Amino acid sequence: MKITLFGASGNIGYLLLKQAINEGHHVIAYVRNPSRLALSHGNLQIIKGNLDDKNNIRKAVEGADVVISVLGPPLQRKYEGMPLLEGHRNILSSMKEVGVRRFITLATPSVKFEKDVRSFATVFPGIMARLLFPIPYKEIVAIGDLVKMTDLDWTVVRIIAPNDKPEIGKVNVTFGDIKLNMAISREDIAAFILNEAEQGNYFKSMPIIGS
Repeated sequence: MKITLFGASGNIGYLLLKQAINEGHHVIAYVRNPSRLALSHGNLQIIKGNLDDKNNIRKAVEGADVVISVLGPPLQRKYEGMPLLEGHRNILSSMKEVGVRRFITLATPSVKFEKDVRSFATVFPGIMARLLFPIPYKEIVAIGDLVKMTDLDWTVVRIIAPNDKPEIGKVNVTFGDIKLNMAISREDIAAFILNEAEQGNYFKSMPIIGS
């Protein structure tokens, strides 16, 4: 499988990159600073570019079986603009232009889904994010709304409390209907995303995952 990965130099992205290569997939990593990727492999192609570089983004997604974004806004109360929202616009429009349909991205339960049941997992994270990080909250909600409006085969994987503990190999899914431990290792998040890319269990859906 050919995977285009945005955010490959981040904590989750780098784990996902290594897992995908280990499973034999070809990965195109789109990064702003290639020097942050301390990895070389015959199945890895690196494209340097920014999220406003439409030509390079189009080059990165062309021919992909799946495009994955693990980009996340900085946890700051204020910052200029909404670069990740604009980046997602460029990614999605580029995918449409070159005929690539499968898209997976990360979000939090601040992004609401029609199947959500009112619960701690679906309500509390959004309240806290809106109070503590209002600009990132607005950006991630806007990204979720943008993805939902496309006619692509999308999946939004929602996470709450990622950590650096070892992978346990078991991920639980909820839409607020099932209680779960909201803490989850980044390795398990990466594994869930890769499995979703391979299996496609959550087309046009927004699973909340935990341990």
